Amino acid sequence: MIKKITLAFLLCFSVSQLTKAQTFLTEGFEGAVFPPTGWTSFIGTNGIGTTNDWVQATAPNTGIYAAASQYENVTGGIAEDWLVTSQIDLTSATNTELLFYSTQSYSSDYGSTYHVKVSTASQTTHADFTTIATYDESNVGSGYELKNIDLSAYDGMMIYIAFVHYNDDGDNWIIDDVSVRSPYSIDAKIEGTSLSRYSLISADNQISIDVNNNGSSTITSLDISWNDGTTDNSSTITTSIAPGETVTIDHPTMVNYSAIVEKNIDLTISAVNGLTDEDPTNNNDLKDFNTVSQSGTKAVFIEEATGTWCGWCPRGAVGLDYMTSTYPNTVIGVAVHNSDPMEVAAYDDGIGQYISGYPSGVIDRKYEDVNPAQANLQSAYDALNTEIVPVDLSIGATQNGSDLTITANANFYTNFGNANFRFGIIITEDGVTGTGDGTNIVGNDYDQQNYYSGGANGVMGGYENYTDPVPATQMVYNHVGRALIGGFDGQENSVPASITDGLSASYDFNYTIPSTINQANMHIVLVLIDAADGTVVGASQSTVAEALSVEEVAGIDSIKLYPNPATDKLNIAFQAGNGDYNISITDMLGRTVINNNYEGLFGTQNIELPVSQLNPGHYIMKINDGISSYSAKFVITK
Repeated sequence: MIKKITLAFLLCFSVSQLTKAQTFLTEGFEGAVFPPTGWTSFIGTNGIGTTNDWVQATAPNTGIYAAASQYENVTGGIAEDWLVTSQIDLTSATNTELLFYSTQSYSSDYGSTYHVKVSTASQTTHADFTTIATYDESNVGSGYELKNIDLSAYDGMMIYIAFVHYNDDGDNWIIDDVSVRSPYSIDAKIEGTSLSRYSLISADNQISIDVNNNGSSTITSLDISWNDGTTDNSSTITTSIAPGETVTIDHPTMVNYSAIVEKNIDLTISAVNGLTDEDPTNNNDLKDFNTVSQSGTKAVFIEEATGTWCGWCPRGAVGLDYMTSTYPNTVIGVAVHNSDPMEVAAYDDGIGQYISGYPSGVIDRKYEDVNPAQANLQSAYDALNTEIVPVDLSIGATQNGSDLTITANANFYTNFGNANFRFGIIITEDGVTGTGDGTNIVGNDYDQQNYYSGGANGVMGGYENYTDPVPATQMVYNHVGRALIGGFDGQENSVPASITDGLSASYDFNYTIPSTINQANMHIVLVLIDAADGTVVGASQSTVAEALSVEEVAGIDSIKLYPNPATDKLNIAFQAGNGDYNISITDMLGRTVINNNYEGLFGTQNIELPVSQLNPGHYIMKINDGISSYSAKFVITK
């Protein structure tokens, strides 16, 4: 009997040892030194690459930094850059695996390959390394993808791991969050959660959870709950997730509230395969959620990182021009220049946190480091244009000579107990020209470097018909970011922390228009930034002339448009002074589509306008008392 008990105990002990997780290497590239201490980097043996281009990059999967093998302009061969870990001790390891996040940026036209290699002998001798995984531009990652590589063949050994970028003339390979470990047997990990940030009242909202099998056993069921602080919504979900695989799971209970609420939704995996997860530290996620009384007007905000020195940057200019001309009412674009005469240093520094190379696009500061080709910007627009937004923004202004006082206005449609919103103002200019000397030295002039010249790199909005560089005499730059007022992250304390449905907030910014800017070509861009995560909640754009005409009428208080969006009727509720009023509706091309006069109005008003005859789109309602006027945007849907 004693022997049997001992044997049973040993068996249990053996199983627990097999499932015990160990981490032998973890690196997120967040340190002050690059390569990290103990790591090394160098060029390959082919003799073509002139420098090693592994650098610490500001395009992370998590944290602030990642590691990137940047493109290298070479001719006549294949560049080759190596990044090698410190020595990893696997002498006590079992079932070891390598995990890292991978993505590619810049261009996908150059046939780059990406190898992961292992050496048991040397950190720097190329011939000692064996390739254990190969990627190309089709599978290196579209956005960050988790790569999982079996290292069990090296259990019991001392090893080095190399990340090798071949043919880096044209793109970047970016890696982050590298780890070498022995996994738990049962370990589900929430990698992300999708839930609309804002919703209309009484609308169903799907919670989708990206669950990664971080263990060594197949996951067949999950107990997942979401809790709003009052009610726990739990469900057992049957699934099949292989080790290393990530699957998106829809929770069967929708998020739906019949009143205006502000909620913090807590997602939890409470059991895996009916058992306790061996690592509960990665089983939670939190999502903020608000219902709104109506949706504000959505405009997609695109920032294009560019420079006259950048030969690929015509791609971004063509993409941004397409989006702003195709969607003039729902896209706002800014060209953020780098190292050329149009650079605004603070703006260039700010956008640099979101990109790893040029050209690049940042959309609503939610989608980062996007290749700004037309198709990619269109895809981002399609994903974001239907978002519910909790605010309407408008811009007013007064002018004294060249001094402009810009008033940022926000009308909120939900409640926030402790918000951290900030107004920011960006001045842009169209039709910018300058001089050049044909050399296109970085920061020197307005000549535009053009790698599409001659059509060898495809059609690019006519740039294929221009020389390289395009002479400044033939270049006109649009959407140029000229000034950043309130800072890249917005003006602190410009919006109240406590917000209720119907609250109107405003803040004044001062700007002196330089003599070098053509006021007729200026636009004022207003953004509302959520300082909690840096994303743009809403955006609005106005010419100076339009902003100067938007001045709140004395005697008109508490204006509200509803429903917004509207289909058949638009109600305009306000407190009127004793007088005559004109209410007009104009489309976004400035054409008047409704124009009504009302005499002798006083006190509470609720004017109902039939709008069923209007085409779907964005419109401006203006109330005028003969002295000044108030305007607001609204949307018609069918």
